[in-house]
Amino acid sequence: MSDKAALSAAVRARRRTATPVTVSQRREGGAGYLLIAPTTILLVVFYLYPLAQTVFYSFTNWNPATGLSDSLVGLANYVDLVHDPKFLRATANTAIYVAVVVPCTMAAGLFFAALLATPFRGRGVYRALIFVPHIAPTVGTALVFGYLLSPLGGVINYALSVMGVAPIGFLTTEPWAMVSVIVFSIWQGVGYSMIIYSAALANIPASYHEAAKLDGAGPFRRFFSISFPLIGPTTGFLAVTGVISALQVFTQVYVLTGGGPLQSTETLLYYVYEQGFVYFHGGSASAAAVLLLLCGIVVSILQLRVLSRRDAAELV
Repeated sequence: MSDKAALSAAVRARRRTATPVTVSQRREGGAGYLLIAPTTILLVVFYLYPLAQTVFYSFTNWNPATGLSDSLVGLANYVDLVHDPKFLRATANTAIYVAVVVPCTMAAGLFFAALLATPFRGRGVYRALIFVPHIAPTVGTALVFGYLLSPLGGVINYALSVMGVAPIGFLTTEPWAMVSVIVFSIWQGVGYSMIIYSAALANIPASYHEAAKLDGAGPFRRFFSISFPLIGPTTGFLAVTGVISALQVFTQVYVLTGGGPLQSTETLLYYVYEQGFVYFHGGSASAAAVLLLLCGIVVSILQLRVLSRRDAAELV
């Protein structure tokens, strides 16, 4: 008997021995589909349909001002993006932003989480003060941050003038504008990383550290030999979500610098906004949005593969 015939016979035999589905099981399955129907409909209407529409518009000369597209242009929008210096500059700026903000935010969050891991009086107050910038409205905090950096009346420039340093246009000169956006983003995001790391550190059994103490390990040795390896999954989670969030940075740039000076802080999402709602080049904006989405997917897949290989290696 061939392998195909043997497989068919096995399938038929399994069908004969399979337990028939009862009426109650069918009703239970139907109730399950009914319960997930609202979420599925919302997902299709507000996510999948706009996504498909964006992909379609990326192959047209769609104008957001009129809502019309005269004709299909094929890959012309994507080709134009590759040859557009502003798009390439926005891509480089986004890469720099992601490469600096994500690891610095995670490192600072881990530092504060480890520093506040030991219970002491007032620990909750310190945690709240560090976490407040994350839950505060980005627009409001960015306006306050911009005022502090203002050359006229800003606290930072006033402190520099006391030390004899001339006022610096932190938000209007290179490279200070990008540095200011990065510092603001790290300050805003460190509280979230701290809370996630604090939860991970609290789940480490105290017996591990007690055993290490008996062996003569100091606090730094215990942290890097016990705590840090055990919070690896948390680090992976923060790395993936942090990169996805950093790729979509917009509000900080819009409020603090407006993409300037000379596009030195213009990011990919700000480029999409500018093309779509300033110049009304909807096709180019849609194409840039699709490339940003693909970039996020590729980076996330690479990160997850690296993390899965590392976890597998640790289990060996």
